[in-house]
Amino acid sequence: MNKNEIKKRLYKEKPIAVRTKEEKGYRYITETSEEKVEFFVPYEEMGMTVFDEEISAQFLIRWLT
Repeated sequence: MNKNEIKKRLYKEKPIAVRTKEEKGYRYITETSEEKVEFFVPYEEMGMTVFDEEISAQFLIRWLT
């Protein structure tokens, strides 16, 4: 499945992504009806923003891996 199809599915299904901490940022993982989806948010892109442990995956599309 290409990225555009994944994005459409994320907006349609609205799954919740769960955070795991890594050395250089946060990795969020969620599942759609078709597959497992991962996002990686580097610390330097976060600025002063605090990300929750669980967040709607559609807000993380920018960091889709």
